[in-house]
Amino acid sequence: AITFAFLLQVFLWNMDKYTMIRKLEGHHHDVVACDFSPDGALLATASYDTRVYIWDPHNGDILMEFGHLFPPPTPIFAGGANDRWVRSVSFSHDGLHVASLADDKMVRFWRIDEDYPVQVAPLSNGLCCAFSTDGSVLAAGTHDGSVYFWATPRQVPSLQHLCRMSIRRVMPTQEVQELPIPSKLLEFLSYRI
Repeated sequence: AITFAFLLQVFLWNMDKYTMIRKLEGHHHDVVACDFSPDGALLATASYDTRVYIWDPHNGDILMEFGHLFPPPTPIFAGGANDRWVRSVSFSHDGLHVASLADDKMVRFWRIDEDYPVQVAPLSNGLCCAFSTDGSVLAAGTHDGSVYFWATPRQVPSLQHLCRMSIRRVMPTQEVQELPIPSKLLEFLSYRI
């Protein structure tokens, strides 16, 4: 699947058949960046509404919200300039961490199972960010052409996270949900945060 963001919606497309799979709706302002987790089971979207959402792209559910403004703006105010526009989002290779940068001059490192940043760093005029292939470094580019680097948080993933990542490397989420295994095990393997 390939993803395109257009204003308030994200469109998922099947690139084999050139058909739209589904629309992901929930943001209150333009969606400006997105990134799939390494196993393809999650999608992070960044929006000018001050939020990053973590989606289950296979059913369209929002699993987690990372807010960059507290309290979050109501939908009627989320469309305006708020000095917290989220510009970029990136999944680390471990699938456990997400980095985001916003107009509030901060880079945030989040865990997909916690609703607060695990690490924050200053960055003015941030434009985009990406993890290194081994996930140990985050690079962030700015409007003036500079690039900054940070060592990323290092944490041992849980057994549950490792199992989720491993099984999705060999089968998509739909097939995982159809496995003839006990419901508790299916629950253990599902991304439900």
